[in-house]
Amino acid sequence: MVRAYSNELKNKICVRICKKRESTSMVAKEMDIPLKTVEKWVTAYYKDPKVFEVPEGYIFEKRRLDAHRYDSYTREQLIRELKRKDTKIVYLQSVIESKN
Repeated sequence: MVRAYSNELKNKICVRICKKRESTSMVAKEMDIPLKTVEKWVTAYYKDPKVFEVPEGYIFEKRRLDAHRYDSYTREQLIRELKRKDTKIVYLQSVIESKN
């Protein structure tokens, strides 16, 4: 069974662990949430403390809107957009390869 947790709860737990310095394993056990799940939240929180401040459903709504971004494009516009993105991908790959 997959459990869903609210962003409010995730934020509350991360504040307890990251700011109040409570034990990750103790908080996970107290809240009856798998330790690995809490650790993922804490990692995301350290990268961006505002990560769980987005409204519930925001990411799914953004994905839904993005899915229809090209609906009104003509065939020629779609081809032009694909070529533009291909060029960008090739450039980014070359940057990554130059760093290695």
